[in-house]
Amino acid sequence: MAKIQVLLDEAGNVLGTTQVSGAGEGEGAPESVGVVPGPGQRVIETEVVEQLLEGSPASLHAHLKSQLTG
Repeated sequence: MAKIQVLLDEAGNVLGTTQVSGAGEGEGAPESVGVVPGPGQRVIETEVVEQLLEGSPASLHAHLKSQLTG
């Protein structure tokens, strides 16, 4: 399973995703990075099977929307 952050608008549409990784490596690397929502947006964290990340962004977004909105 892969942990991802999902950026959603007010209507629950998926605007983007990013994969959550472990701590940064190397001198000066940030401890973590993430998505910062704008007005009317929100970010959730969820887990998906790795194979979903290998497909197209459109199929990932469609899967996430169906899972998050029922």
